[in-house]
Amino acid sequence: MSEKKVIAVVFGGRSVEHDVSILTGLQFIEALDPTKYEGLPVYVDALGQWWTGAALRDRSKYPVSPSAQEGLQQVYLDLAAPASNRPRLTTREKSFLGEKTRVIEFDLIVPAIHGSNGEDGTLQGLLEFAGIPFSGCRTLGAAATMNKEFAKASARQHRLNILPELTVEKPGKGNFLDPDALSKELTTALSVDPFPLIVKPSNLGSSVGVSKTDDMDGLIAALMAVFRLDKSAIIEPFVANLVEYNIAVRRTPDGDIQTSAIERPLSETDVLDFKNKYLAGGAPGGPKLNTGPSEGMASLNRVLNPPELSEAQEVQIRSTSASIFSALNLAGSVRIDFLCDSKTGELWFNEANTVPGSFAYFLWEAAAEPLSFLSLTSDMIDEGFQLSSGRLGATDAASGGATIFAEG
Repeated sequence: MSEKKVIAVVFGGRSVEHDVSILTGLQFIEALDPTKYEGLPVYVDALGQWWTGAALRDRSKYPVSPSAQEGLQQVYLDLAAPASNRPRLTTREKSFLGEKTRVIEFDLIVPAIHGSNGEDGTLQGLLEFAGIPFSGCRTLGAAATMNKEFAKASARQHRLNILPELTVEKPGKGNFLDPDALSKELTTALSVDPFPLIVKPSNLGSSVGVSKTDDMDGLIAALMAVFRLDKSAIIEPFVANLVEYNIAVRRTPDGDIQTSAIERPLSETDVLDFKNKYLAGGAPGGPKLNTGPSEGMASLNRVLNPPELSEAQEVQIRSTSASIFSALNLAGSVRIDFLCDSKTGELWFNEANTVPGSFAYFLWEAAAEPLSFLSLTSDMIDEGFQLSSGRLGATDAASGGATIFAEG
């Protein structure tokens, strides 16, 4: 029997979605096939320090206090390990003879960090640079989908239905937003009576920092709130009679693009913000932390396979999602989000999430051809190994005819 592969799941991170990422990472570890894989939890704290240890598997231990860190090991990703060796983390251990370096080997990393510094291509680029196998989207796809303006532009190139938008950059130090100039820009960009409007960060995860505003004073306040999180904001017209639909997309082991069940998240407000999305239906302090893989973020109030969707709407959601997945060369389990006017039935592509909450496994379990979370994690790992192998061709200067310094 072959040795089990060690799968390092990296979660937490320097991101406003830090807490949600913990749930996603632990759920992925819990859903690993125990006959094939050994899960290695790797927690990145709010300062960017990396930790591992058995206690990290216990959801009740979060948030990790300074005293709890004493039972963990601070680790460092070895970026200089020879390509012929397994990837590894290193840690310093104290002994009677002083400190010594201990190596923790693994085979593949699963990025489970939502939002900044994890879902935006930065972690993926680091792993590609170091030649470390990882699952999910490659650097380009991760970066392209995190930037909402770029993702929408790509969708427009493929003639997909997109809301108009205005991107506003954070003013430099000592400068202020000009309401009159902003009003003119809005009229030109949106070509409609501006208000009400939706304001959201350009480069963060779904539902983070999203707000609705009904007048210019509210718009300025909403923009200033976004600029605490991001350097630019996107302003879009508010969709009347708003409902949202989400669907997951992946590539099967045979290479075909496959879509999941469709969900309609339920919200108590006009906008599906972070609070409604992740804390609805749970305890006042947030989602339950003692749940198994089938709960957590999957317990969000939602309707699966919404009966009100027409056949034409379902076809549009599925075909648009497949087009986005293909156009941006995505991988892993990606969630595509749509906005809809429930009275007219018109649909707009909203955004793509390359590391969705819980990896959207509950949408696969409810698909026409159900896929278990265990099968999803295995397929994502296999795909990760495949995409990570042979990424580069020859890299020596002679192969490219670019030799300058001859050997002595």
